[in-house]
Formats: sequence, structure tokens, C-alpha cells
Amino acid sequence: MDAFMNRSLEQSIHRAAYLTLQRLRGRPVGPFIEQLRRRERLDRAAFERLNEEELEAMLEYAKANVPLYSTGPWARAEASDLSTWPVLERHTVRTRGKELLSRRPRLGTFYRRSSASTGEPLRVAWNPHAAAWGWANEYRVMLWHGLAPGARTLLLWGSRHRLQDWIRNCRGFLTTELTPERLEEAAQYVLRRRPQLCMGLPSALTMLARHIRAKHPDAPHPLVPFVKLGGEQVYPFQRQELERHFGARVVEFYGCTEVGPIAAQCPAGSMHIMADNVRVEIFKEGEPARPGEFGDIVVTTLSNRAMPLIRCRIGDSGRLSPEPCSCGLPHPVLQDLIGRAADVFVAADGRTVHGSVLGRELSTILAGTPVGLVRQVSFEQIHPMRWKVWVESDGGFDQGLASRVADVVRAHFGARCEVELERVPVVPREPSGKFRYYLPVSRAPFRPSEAQHARTREDRVKMI
Repeated sequence: MDAFMNRSLEQSIHRAAYLTLQRLRGRPVGPFIEQLRRRERLDRAAFERLNEEELEAMLEYAKANVPLYSTGPWARAEASDLSTWPVLERHTVRTRGKELLSRRPRLGTFYRRSSASTGEPLRVAWNPHAAAWGWANEYRVMLWHGLAPGARTLLLWGSRHRLQDWIRNCRGFLTTELTPERLEEAAQYVLRRRPQLCMGLPSALTMLARHIRAKHPDAPHPLVPFVKLGGEQVYPFQRQELERHFGARVVEFYGCTEVGPIAAQCPAGSMHIMADNVRVEIFKEGEPARPGEFGDIVVTTLSNRAMPLIRCRIGDSGRLSPEPCSCGLPHPVLQDLIGRAADVFVAADGRTVHGSVLGRELSTILAGTPVGLVRQVSFEQIHPMRWKVWVESDGGFDQGLASRVADVVRAHFGARCEVELERVPVVPREPSGKFRYYLPVSRAPFRPSEAQHARTREDRVKMI
């Protein structure tokens, strides 16, 4: 009981400190959380009317104040009708960003930069209220699961802000530095401090979960109540491992630099669109898709007046469910989300195959290996008939593992594909700290540094 009271007091102190700091910075996260919670209690019709009103207000504002929207195809767009607006491509955001800035400058405007995971880095201007509205959406989602702001948290991400992390009651570890030693340091934090939430990139958290079970098999179970995932594609095998090794409830988040939070998982398991923050449409072959049809995700901000992005294609694919969720929330549901729509490989017979199949197949590979033997696997297509696979492991790399990996590649891309495997101590991540399970031939070559290469003969297995 004393431990519970101490933790409750700790959470209250950090929550109050964080919300007070944000309010002083002109970012009223606390009031926004309460506003969002009131809105989600509306019936579906009233909720949708409110969102329609906010969409119309944003379109009118953008049409009147954003220079780009008075030029080219946007000149014909009607301020009150989203269907008349053309799709805005990421390339246009990148190359004509200044024309997307509002003529009415906002005090405290700042920039967010994308990780360039789709190949085109972006800078998007944000006003403080829009940023606070996005953060409030994220905290509101965790309240669906009973977890309030200020909970003790482990964060595995590509950047950190030490003072703000401390105020949020968060211990951060950089995913760009996830050596075995740093993994053990994170493991000790989990084992000794027992956070209520582990939050971060799914690839990194899955590595940590495997590490703990391999190095500390007697660790308590369940170990962590909640795991919050975001920033990368989430695969079923990652969910399974986090649930098995941590005993945690996994909560998936989906968002982007352009508009902030887009969707998040409710207790019933559905990915609800944050319709208070963003309008989501699905496009197929340049036109709005039919209900339930799969296609490109196109988003419109409802909050960011510093740089209003209207109908922006963000490079991911998915579909909207025609059916509401059983949980009763009025938010629409996003299904079959696939990140990086452009990440396709060319099979030996000329077919195009999305790289996500390799991420899914990793579950079969990892199921046949002891926990902790393999930390990461990354597939690189050199050309349609030749592949390189990097395996992050300290040892145990053998012909059996090589054969299983090669079989996965050949099953999807051609029985005659040549597959070479190499074991390395660390598979490098992107500069953002994100991890790529697959790298198409169209991207810049993936190469570990010379220092990261394993040099013994058994570290390389070439499959002919």
C-alpha cells in the first residue's frame, strides 16, 4: 500500500510539473486533455458535426492566408469543400515550404523535421497551440487505458530532452546507441524502477524485451503494465514478443511530422483516427477510394495554422473501416496500416512486393531461435536476383539459421535468388534512430562501418 501511495504521489507531482511548464510556454495541454475527453462523450452524429465545422474553418483559413493555395490547381479549390482541393505531395511540401506558411505569423512558431524515412526530409512549422493539441490527443489515448500523465516511463527513441524527460518522469535511452551495454542499462532501469510504461520504437523495445528475458530469465512476470509503440511499422511478432516477455498491454500509435497524431489503439484493439486533430482520406489511383478500399493515406490538419497542410499524401497506405468499433468511441477506425508505401522490392519475375512481408516473416525466423540469440535482422536487395542479410548477434550464427532466412527471401522473391548472410555486432539504424528491417534496391546502399563488421569465416554464409 505504501509503495502504491508513493508511486501515486510521484505521478501527481510530475504530472503537475509537466502541465504547469507547458501552460507557462503557451501550450495548454491540461485543458486540452479535458476538452478532448468531453468531446469523446458526444454521440457520433454530434462528434462528426463538430469535426466538420473545424474542417471548414481550417479550409477557409488556409485559403485566405496561405500563398500556395492561391496558385496553380489550388486556385480553383473552394474554401468550403474539401473534395475540390488537389492532393498535396510531400515533394511540394519540401520544395515550396515557404509558400505553405501562413501570412499571419504565430507567436512561438517552431519547426519539426521529419526523419526522412521516405527519402524526402521535411520541415513543418507548428504553432504552440497545435502542438499542445497533438500532445493532448496522445495523453487522452493513454487515459483510455487508465494511465495518466506523469507515470514512470522508460523511453527508447532517436532523440531525448533531459530536462523535459525528467519533468515527465521519463528515463530516455537513445536508439542510435543501443549497444548490448546500453540495453543492459535500460534493462536495469526496468528491473529496479519498474516503470508503468515503456514507450518508443517497436524494434528497440522488442530488442529490450528479448534482452531482459535472455539475460534475466528470473525477472518478474508481468514486468511492465503498458508498452506504447510508435515511429515505425508495428509487426505482429513484435506485439507477441512484448506481450510474452514483458507481460504488457501493447498500445500502438500512428502519426507523422506533417500533422502529428493520426491514430491510436483503444482497449478493444481498434486503431481510432484522432478525428479531433486530423481528417484522413484514402486515395486510390489519384481518386478518393470507396469505403473500405485500400489505398494511399491523405491527411488534412485541423489544428496547425502556422503551416496548414490540406490533403497531404504522407507516403503510407491503409484503409478505413466501414464499421465502428465495439468500444463505443465516436472516432472512425483505420485498418491495415502499412508504412512507407513506396518501399517495394522487385521480384525475380518482375513482380513488385512490399517489404513489409519480410518484417512479418521475421516471426518464423525468431520463433526457431533461442531468446537473445538474434537481436535484429535487416534485408537488403542489391538487385532482383541478389540479396544481403545482416544479422545482429553475438554468436550462434549457423547454417540452419542462414537456410531459414534464405528460404524466406526465396519464397517471396524467387527460388533462384542468391542470398548472402553476414553476422555483425550491431546493425546500424537510420540517423533518426529508427530501424529498417528491409532496404529496397532503390535506396542508398546499407553498409555497416568497417569496425562493425565481423571478420571470421563463420560470420559469412553465402547461399547459392
